Amino acid sequence: MENILLENDLSLSFEKLPHTVRLILSKNNEEWACRKEKLKKLLTFIDIDQAHVFKGRLQLIKSNDNISIQVKNKHICSVTAEKFKQALNNLK
Repeated sequence: MENILLENDLSLSFEKLPHTVRLILSKNNEEWACRKEKLKKLLTFIDIDQAHVFKGRLQLIKSNDNISIQVKNKHICSVTAEKFKQALNNLK
């Protein structure tokens, strides 16, 4: 499992499953939101300049080199695309 520490006691974890990756947004070590997606789709998302992925509670919005993390359409925090990509590459 890969982790990215975010601001305000938040962390984004990447759990590799047999055919997908589970993204877990945790607050104070408690799971707050999660989403399963194929690794290939996440890597494609990283390579596009502007993109929006996931419909539902947890959403990711990429603009240039930053990824905005939203929960219930509310901006929670941001992470650099490089950190996100590095965590995904470590799952391969």
